[in-house]
Amino acid sequence: MNKIYKVAIIGGGAAGLMCATELLSGENALCGKDVVILERCDRVGKKLVVTGNGQGNLSNARISTENYSGNPAFVSCFLEQVKTLNPVKYLENLGIITESDESGRIYPVSRQANSVLDIIRAYLASKNCTVITGFKAVKLVKKSEFIIVSENGERVAAEKVVLAAGGKAAKQFGTDGTGYSLATAFCHKLTPLFPSLVQLKTEKEPIRGLKGIKLNAAVTLTDGNKFIKRATGDFLFTDYGVSGNAVFKISDKVACLKEPTIVADFLPDISETDLKTILSNRIKQGFIPRGDILNGLVHKKLGETIVRMCGGDTAGVLNAVKSYKIKITGTLGFDYAQTTKGGIDTCDITSETFESKLQNGLYITGEMLDVDGECGGYNLTFAFTSGIAAAKAIKAIKENI
Repeated sequence: MNKIYKVAIIGGGAAGLMCATELLSGENALCGKDVVILERCDRVGKKLVVTGNGQGNLSNARISTENYSGNPAFVSCFLEQVKTLNPVKYLENLGIITESDESGRIYPVSRQANSVLDIIRAYLASKNCTVITGFKAVKLVKKSEFIIVSENGERVAAEKVVLAAGGKAAKQFGTDGTGYSLATAFCHKLTPLFPSLVQLKTEKEPIRGLKGIKLNAAVTLTDGNKFIKRATGDFLFTDYGVSGNAVFKISDKVACLKEPTIVADFLPDISETDLKTILSNRIKQGFIPRGDILNGLVHKKLGETIVRMCGGDTAGVLNAVKSYKIKITGTLGFDYAQTTKGGIDTCDITSETFESKLQNGLYITGEMLDVDGECGGYNLTFAFTSGIAAAKAIKAIKENI
């Protein structure tokens, strides 16, 4: 262990890769041989290539505090950094050209997330950045420099360390929550962890026979009769419960509730009054069978199920279409979650630089922190921005490294 790197980045995901890219570019750039990425998997960027169902949902053109959970002051500061650091423009300067869809979601024009990773990896290789894979960091200590110890006993020394090891969600990408211990060893607090952007398990009767039906719906999450959160988007019936973007947007709140219930509006663009008129007119005209009264309004099988459940009662059908109640029994857990709610408490993190307030030279970024965003590119925006901000802060004091 003769080599002492200027900066060691633990984790080769979105935050870590962007941090390395920024460290090796622009004003005060570090030399590639002075920067090392330590990645526990056999290659970097595994989670990045599956974002947006493989299309690479990199960010979102419509971004605000409402899209994030976490300390409001910390989130607000991060959003100001998004304006100045502009991670999308940053990616475009690397040659990753982007476009946005009608919902504001930003993708590479190739619609291939792996093309984004390819370009970032090519850039780092051109700068001779050191990448060590198969390195699971299990211990981090500070002596005259930081010493990082792997599960196999390997040791890497560095003057500064950026923690970008991810959260607890989707352990198949190397993010099983063990990275948090590297921060808590320096007295950082870990807030409670919950799976977020995850599918929900429900009671069986309301979903019986509906597997595979997908529609646009407005979904309200309640705790008993208490309103918790509302979201609109794709809603998918599965064999275990429900999924889709609308469900993902409310999923982070479920674990904290005693009686979590979904109330789905399957026709959010049609008012209850207008739907009542439509159904009344259909009944008066008489040629549409009662069992098909919802045909052409919702998926035929869903409509038949609702009518059958309500015994053909028009008022009951109307209520079920606009307020379909499903009791939630749990989530599919961290293995299926896209991100983690909770993490290292941001009260001990400098919001402008992502440096630890408890240990000089230690930076904590991305999903490791207690900040999580909605589905739609918001979490990658946070990861990219935090990585860039940490790198810029390190370069700003390069002369002291």
